[in-house]
Amino acid sequence: MAEPWRHGGVFDNAAEAYDARRSGYPRAIVGSAVELAGLSPDARVVEVGSGTGKLTEELVAFGLRVDAVEPGSNMIEVARRRVHNSELVRFHASRFEDVSLPLGHFDAVFSGSAFHWVDPSVGWAKVAALLRPGGTMALLQPVGLRDDAEATVVDELHEAFVRLAPEIAGERPAPRDLATIRAGVEARRENVSEVWAWLAHPGFAVPEAGKLFGPATFTAVRRDHALTAEELWALFETTAIYHRLAPKVRAALQAEDRRIIERAGGTLRSAQIVALVTASTVS
Repeated sequence: MAEPWRHGGVFDNAAEAYDARRSGYPRAIVGSAVELAGLSPDARVVEVGSGTGKLTEELVAFGLRVDAVEPGSNMIEVARRRVHNSELVRFHASRFEDVSLPLGHFDAVFSGSAFHWVDPSVGWAKVAALLRPGGTMALLQPVGLRDDAEATVVDELHEAFVRLAPEIAGERPAPRDLATIRAGVEARRENVSEVWAWLAHPGFAVPEAGKLFGPATFTAVRRDHALTAEELWALFETTAIYHRLAPKVRAALQAEDRRIIERAGGTLRSAQIVALVTASTVS
């Protein structure tokens, strides 16, 4: 498999579009993470890949002190505006692999839709090293959900992607129903990295994560969407996968997506979960 974490840099050149088109994180799911981690106001946390600050602003709302690590200067500029230059946030313009932060100092490490941009041979161990004993890692990620009502259209869109971009398709799991997702999580919960790989990022599991962290906990909040073909494509343009496709493949995929959605009535009604995976360091 390719090393997809090497492609995260494409986002900085589209920071404003990313901020406008990507959804934020529900207060309820962030609150669940704060509760599971036992965090109080003024707790010190790291955010890996803070992007345009959509998770950062939620962490600030809970009164947490955030060391936000983000390699993109344009992303940081947007995030500063979003959090109104809050004194609770200190930004580090760096890749997580390279940033220097005090070891054993933090109560939690958060990452929203970004931890897969960290080299897994480095990331899991570095998170564990930054956390105090018993500190918590909290990963958040929207995950496509296969809902019976719209399963045919969702399956057709996925099949089109597999057919037109087979070299990348393995990095993007097909949507599954919630029962299947939960069963897969339960079977892998002794190694948090295997849970993360199962949910959305094949290839990101490392054996040592099972020794660094205790059993994973899975929480999910459902979101429903209704998107036109144009809206779906505008969202897809904010992904790294879009930028890795050859122009001819992009054009063919866009035409196929439009055909599938128009045949379904012009609107894609789909569901996703915002998944939260937490695990605490082994004391």
